[in-house]
Parts: sequence; structure tokens; C-alpha cells
Amino acid sequence: MKRKGLLLLGMLLGLTACGQETAQVDENAVAMAYENRLLMVNDTLYYSTDQTGPMGDSEAVAGEITSETSEGAVPTENGQSNFGCVGNAYTIGEETIMVQIGEEWFVFATAEALPDFMEKESPWSVENPYKNRLLMVNDTLYYSTDQTGPMGDSQAIAGEITSETSEGAVPTENGQSNFGCVGNSYTMGEETIMVQIDEEWFVFEKA
Repeated sequence: MKRKGLLLLGMLLGLTACGQETAQVDENAVAMAYENRLLMVNDTLYYSTDQTGPMGDSEAVAGEITSETSEGAVPTENGQSNFGCVGNAYTIGEETIMVQIGEEWFVFATAEALPDFMEKESPWSVENPYKNRLLMVNDTLYYSTDQTGPMGDSQAIAGEITSETSEGAVPTENGQSNFGCVGNSYTMGEETIMVQIDEEWFVFEKA
């Protein structure tokens, strides 16, 4: 990775010396970027993380990779990557984009957001299918654990699931789940919520 990072930095300095305009590259972000993958979208450079997740609703697709530059180079136009994948789609969030690479969707982040994403664990899990149940409450994403418990006092009910998105998608509004169960109740704790699924109450944790 260090070798690729040095090559990328060298090409950047070479372009600057020639008086050509280049994208604003954060050297620290380049060093952290997973496999030095860069993509320019809306005049912003995004750096790959090693996190993957579900694509989400197909209507969320914002565009596709339209051109490529050489491996290790800095993209200089919107829709351009330095890792190929021309024609692959991406979705856009506030400080991140999801990019289709192979059969997976990788999280790319801005230079400012990259350190936070590289330090935390992805909420999406292939090994633990319970963890793939997601529910948004009070603008916070919660994922299921395999732990169950008693519901508690009925007065502790804080709300219910009001809508659903497709299985594997990421909820985008409060009260929305990706596992159905519309109308089922949930209770709230400090860091967890209890969600009724079938005849049991599952513990959900903050993502």
C-alpha cells in the first residue's frame, strides 16, 4: 500500500509542477484508503474503506463510473475512478458513497470522514444474519443481536415499526425496518431497543 501511495503522491506533484489543475488530495487519506481506490463525484474525491454493506433501494442509485485513470493516479473528472469498474453504480450519502465493486458494495468516504469509518466496525455481517436486521429509531440505526428477553412493562413501549424497506436495504426513515414486522412494538433503553419479532423480543444495538 505504501508503494502505491508514493506513486499516487508522485503523480500528483508531477501534475502540479506542470501547472495543470488537480483535485485536492489529502495525503493522510491516501495512506488510509483501502487499496488506494479513489473516485471523484460532484467535484469531491472519495476514498475507499474496507467496509461493505447492502446497496439499498435501487432508486438510491445516483450515477455510475464513467471513466478510469491508471492505477495509482488521481481522478480528475467526475465519475472517474483509478480502479476501473466503468459502468458500475454508486449511491450517495452525506459524507459517503457506496460503490459497486465485484459482487459487493464498498463504502467510500470524504477525507474528513475517512478516519471515523476506518476505526469502526461495519454493522453489516455475513457471519451473523441477526445483525442484518436493521431498524431506524430517532435518526439512529439499530441492528439486531441474537439476544432475546422479556418485553417488560407495557408502558415502556416507545413506538412501533411503521414502514419497511426491502430485505438487505438500509432503512432511511424513523420507524422503518428491513425485516418487515410493520405494526410490531419496540421499547427503548439507553443504548439498546427491544423489538417484537414473532413471539419474542430481540435486543437491538446502535450501529
